[in-house]
Amino acid sequence: MKRADWCGSARRWSQRLLLATLALASAAGFAADPLPRHPLEARALVEPERVLAELPPLIEAAQKRGDLRELALLQLARANACRVVADWDCQRDAGSRAHDAAVAVGDAVLNIRSVLADARASIALQDFSRGEHLLGEAQRLLQAAPNPPLEADVFLAYSSLSHSLGKHGLAIDYAERGLALDTDIGAATRVRLLRNRARAEAQLGRADAAQRTLALAQQLYGDLDDPKLRAELFLETARVAHGNGDVETQRRAGREMLVLADRLKNAQVAGQAHEVLGVAAGMTDTDGAARELRLALEAFRRLNQGREELRVLRELIPVEIHRHATRSELELLTLREIELSRSLEETDRAKSAADFEARVKYAQSEIELARLKQEAVIADERAAAMAHTSRLTNALIALAGVMLVVLTTFFLLQWRAKQRLQLAYERYRESERRYRMLADNSRDLVVRMRADGHRLYVSPSARELLGWEPEALIEPRWELVHPDDRVPLREAIAALVADGGTATVTYRARHRDGHYVWIEALAQRVVAADAGSGGVEIVYSGRDITARVQAEQALAESQRRLLAVTDNTPALIAQFDAGLRYRFANDYHRKAFGLAPADLIGRHLADAGSGTAYAVVRGHAEAALRGEAGRFEGEIELHGRRYHFQSHYVPDRDEDGVVRGFYALTFDITALKQAEQALERLARFDSMTGVANRRHFQERLDLALARARRSERPLALFYLDIDHFKRINDTLGHGVGDEVINEFARRLVANVRQQDMVARLGGDEFVILVEDVIQHADAEAVAAKLVVAMHDDVLTSAGRIRITTSVGVAVGSGFVDPISLIAVADQALYSAKGSGRDTYRLRTAKPVGEESVTATP
Repeated sequence: MKRADWCGSARRWSQRLLLATLALASAAGFAADPLPRHPLEARALVEPERVLAELPPLIEAAQKRGDLRELALLQLARANACRVVADWDCQRDAGSRAHDAAVAVGDAVLNIRSVLADARASIALQDFSRGEHLLGEAQRLLQAAPNPPLEADVFLAYSSLSHSLGKHGLAIDYAERGLALDTDIGAATRVRLLRNRARAEAQLGRADAAQRTLALAQQLYGDLDDPKLRAELFLETARVAHGNGDVETQRRAGREMLVLADRLKNAQVAGQAHEVLGVAAGMTDTDGAARELRLALEAFRRLNQGREELRVLRELIPVEIHRHATRSELELLTLREIELSRSLEETDRAKSAADFEARVKYAQSEIELARLKQEAVIADERAAAMAHTSRLTNALIALAGVMLVVLTTFFLLQWRAKQRLQLAYERYRESERRYRMLADNSRDLVVRMRADGHRLYVSPSARELLGWEPEALIEPRWELVHPDDRVPLREAIAALVADGGTATVTYRARHRDGHYVWIEALAQRVVAADAGSGGVEIVYSGRDITARVQAEQALAESQRRLLAVTDNTPALIAQFDAGLRYRFANDYHRKAFGLAPADLIGRHLADAGSGTAYAVVRGHAEAALRGEAGRFEGEIELHGRRYHFQSHYVPDRDEDGVVRGFYALTFDITALKQAEQALERLARFDSMTGVANRRHFQERLDLALARARRSERPLALFYLDIDHFKRINDTLGHGVGDEVINEFARRLVANVRQQDMVARLGGDEFVILVEDVIQHADAEAVAAKLVVAMHDDVLTSAGRIRITTSVGVAVGSGFVDPISLIAVADQALYSAKGSGRDTYRLRTAKPVGEESVTATP
């Protein structure tokens, strides 16, 4: 049966079988699990923190009793609890300890389970080599002790590993192989296999298939009590819904995940849930998106999951820009994205370089060693045979007289020579066979070709690398070389034939499927095997570097996007070394200082702007070089203008933590400062009359009472309004009323001292605060002056208007409550109105508990 038919048949069979056994599998749970488990392992699915707290004394007791089987089961329960809370180091440690106990007790099933626990943790920690090695060990153990549930677990782990490596087709294949096993593998394992299959189908663009698989997994989940697994199903559902633009499903899945994360106390699940909700909010609810994405960012940062944090940062920054976040917030997010990108890129580049160097050295050493050995053996044997034949010929001529002896000796020696030649030939064939074996089994493409391009040998790895059979590549196939690479490749071959030596050539070759594969070839000119022809050959070893090239292109694109972000950020972004010289400057420097970023690189900080500006920031720059992050504001004069700025300095440390410079982010906050000053005035002064408003009056009243208490001098509060002002508004209109209020306020200010406060409480109500009132007569004199000042007509757009005012005066010490003081002044005002208006009344405000005294003019 063909593989595709088998996979399709297995998929249909597994789906029918899952539906038929749904109720039984869901109800059974761990109770029907054929594998040995400690009861705490089942509890770890719903109470991981509590289980982790209960395990230490149980483990210690098992160790003291020497009960190694119980110890292995307890360590496996601990590994499961660590997995649920996403503590991968803890899971790997528990798996390793369980393995030691299982090996000591000789229990094959426990041994395999512990190896699988260690392998899963290694894959989660991205230690893929160790994870793959442990899975191979588990398969070897299963050959000796077959167990379908454990075989399904191995296929599940291989599926997860394939997904982590980006091989989604292989991830589906492993999931299908696990689902095709017997039905006694357990409902939870089946749900996880379906989850992996749905995740891989979504990655391959099969959204409908992924939705069907997830629906089957949700149905199979049934009554299982595994919150971590349920959260993973909701996560995959949200990812598929995001691809389909289904926002409501994303939000529902995110909310469900938050409930499960709270139940498990799992920070990773909580971070994933907040990320789902943030992505769902998108640009339609930027505030909600920013809030959720920041929660996800904090969760991944606490877990030290750099790649997840970087992914969330790249989702958050566009949202914050869209919602016009503050400059300081954008600056912190941008700096963090730069640090994470740089750290991850350096790590990936180091891994790629080490792998490439090891492969090149291996290929060179193996090929050269085999060829040198082959040539040495042939040369030695040929020289020995020729020398011996020469000696026989000379002996034959010299001993012609003794023909019988000579002939006998000749034939004897000839036979021996033949045996030696035969042995040399066999050694040559063996050397060639070993060379061919190395080439045939190498993953790199090994080719031996003539100068005209005709290939004498193509290794079988051509099938995997390019999809072609080796025989199809014997003749030159220039049409398979990318058009842009043909001329450089021909020139490189010609130069190698002419000059000799070695050369490294990079080019693209078309795969049989139609896509191009990047190949890096290490080539060397050698003498042709047929040395008598005087020809030359080229031997090269080529390896697939498509992933590396794509990574380099992705890095270049990431740097381009980062540069686009920094150049379009309305702030000065720069990096300085330990000598305060520019290592990076964004394009905003051109606008600020009239200097191109490229012209600033290598220049000292003092060379940009002015000497005054450098004097302002110098101390902060030196503090940053000492390892102290700082944020400060300053004011400088540049190009004849005064600027306010806000700067953030963050130390730049190398891998050993040594400060090698710092990052600087500087915003122009001149407009903000001016706006703050304008807002401050608007917040304290009445916009129509220009006098103080109610808020400013309350602040001054509290301060005045405090000063009165210290100086033991009373103060006076005047409460005034315009008599019959409503009649003016009703008959002449509010516009004329506003003109009257403005003139009324102007006269009040003109008739009091400069240090006295005039404030408008609202409408036509005003107050005047006068401090250092020696005696009541002084307050009465001011009140009388104000009454008289209003007798002159007010010139308005409606003609001349006569107005009067009524004044209520409250005189009190600093121990009077401010509310009581205002109330007494208000009562005095109503007393003046009751006396016929156009007059004043004075009352003495007493501390709480004493009755206020009324005085009349």
